[in-house]
Amino acid sequence: MSQDMAFRVPQHLGGGLVAGDNREQYAPSTNPTAPPGPGRKAAMDGTGEDRMEKTRRRLTPEKRARLLDALRRGVEKGYGYVDVWRELKKSGIDVSRKAVEYWYYKCFPERVRRRGEYLPRELRIRLYEEVRELRRKGLGYRRIRKNIKELYGVTLNNAVISHWCRGIHTPYNGARIPTIDHLEPSPELAYVIGVVAGDGWVVKISTRSGGYRIGVKAKDREFIEEFARCLGKVLGREPPKPITVEGGKLEVRVQSKTLYQLLQKPFDIGMIRPLAEYSEDCIRSFLRGFFDSEGSVDKNKGEICCYNTDIRLLEYVQKLLRALGIETTGPRIKARKGSIYKICYKIWERTTVKRKDVYCIEVRAKDRLKFYRLVGFTIKRKQQNLEEHLKKRGLLVTSHQPTLP
Repeated sequence: MSQDMAFRVPQHLGGGLVAGDNREQYAPSTNPTAPPGPGRKAAMDGTGEDRMEKTRRRLTPEKRARLLDALRRGVEKGYGYVDVWRELKKSGIDVSRKAVEYWYYKCFPERVRRRGEYLPRELRIRLYEEVRELRRKGLGYRRIRKNIKELYGVTLNNAVISHWCRGIHTPYNGARIPTIDHLEPSPELAYVIGVVAGDGWVVKISTRSGGYRIGVKAKDREFIEEFARCLGKVLGREPPKPITVEGGKLEVRVQSKTLYQLLQKPFDIGMIRPLAEYSEDCIRSFLRGFFDSEGSVDKNKGEICCYNTDIRLLEYVQKLLRALGIETTGPRIKARKGSIYKICYKIWERTTVKRKDVYCIEVRAKDRLKFYRLVGFTIKRKQQNLEEHLKKRGLLVTSHQPTLP
């Protein structure tokens, strides 16, 4: 027997009851005026004799010694506590199964089985669909288990196969979007991607409850409400309600592991490309969400600029704008790493040191009207600034709203 499996008896465990010697619990009270306990009262009334006898049953020193010896020999053979209990019964020793289990794990805590990690959800869903398909073909549990082992190299428990086939359990687990493969391209999803690529955030909660959250915080209500509407559409639920946070801003946040995996930063452009470029409407929605988050319009000059620390992401945005016939300049450095800037609110201000270089791209003046008509802004103040500039230049006669998908 290995050294880490050495037999040991905890010192604090006595030889009385199975869970320790609690003789004082059954000692008669020294206070003659104290009311009798429930067990003593039942004995005085002539009831509950069997219950008291079962409760007061103790392991004799001989039984305890034989039990510990059987445990030692059983562990050497690789037995579990049930096997040890059966061997004791065959030997004519009347010890409860609970008592054997108690001493087994007290003397050998390393024998406690720990649950292993779950298989990835994507793999579990593929296994689930394969098991259901094999069952529809008339295969039994044993043959299903063999086929799954050959195809995926995973050994499934017969109970798991049974629960899946009978619809008792499912690896979808009520998730609105089980995996990234189940995401359906849409303008709403493209808008969410664009917003989170800008000022949105994704975070994994490390508390006991856990969770994967995505959200955005801004002062423009129409922007927050549009983001909430798109989230509700993507997740197939009611739009989440905005909440008021510090500085009078509004925030929308939801929990979704699938969206977290898709949108965690730094962005995997190869992963979002099929969703953002699915159609022209998706391209325009992605760009509108990104410019709502990171874009700005100069009230006097009408300059349309966009800022971000990820130069690869800005180059990808330029590519999509070019696909719509909109030319841009940059990316160029707007603020160096280590520079200081201030964030001012009505109540307080904060001085922060930039941790990354900030890059900027700008829509060319000749394409501002095209940007207004094809992309535009959800945020009213930015849209109005752009409209006023175009009216001053005589490019926009009436208040023409951009064609939104």
